[in-house]
Amino acid sequence: MTVTVVATAGSESANSYISVATGNDLADLYLGTLNWTSASTDNKGRALIMATRYLDELSYIGEKVSSTQALAWPRRDAACGDWSFTTTEIPQPIKQATFDLAEALLGDSTLLKAPGAGSAELIPGIPNANLRRARVDVLDVEFNTVQQAESKNALNVVPHLKQVLGCICLSKASSSVGAVKVLRS
Repeated sequence: MTVTVVATAGSESANSYISVATGNDLADLYLGTLNWTSASTDNKGRALIMATRYLDELSYIGEKVSSTQALAWPRRDAACGDWSFTTTEIPQPIKQATFDLAEALLGDSTLLKAPGAGSAELIPGIPNANLRRARVDVLDVEFNTVQQAESKNALNVVPHLKQVLGCICLSKASSSVGAVKVLRS
């Protein structure tokens, strides 16, 4: 089934910050967009939708204009530094970040998936990617490795997004967390 990209600012059915056509225009401006230019139109759309979802997990200045809009942007009270945005626009940095992340996802669609993470969360609120055992009678959580495991967000996997988004993004790249063992009796 072909995906439909809806890039209408403030729409209840919006699923992307940019259209495939806008992505094509951006790709024409930059070197290093082979993933984008070699992808099918449908995969470009899927990548834009995924990128938008991941960008919407970040925190931004201001607040959503409407409780019915599907995406985090447009926003009200969205001004910082020399930037000021109206309540009807998707800022250029958001559009650029959407394209950049979509380009990266076309190169590796698992970029933002935690290694070994399943679709079901075994214990709500506890990162399950490295979970080896969980005992219920006495809460005993043990992870598979003692290696540093990095939580993934868009800023971790495409670090230059922080510069692209600048002061409109309040999120930071996640810090690493080590193995956790929690015992309660």
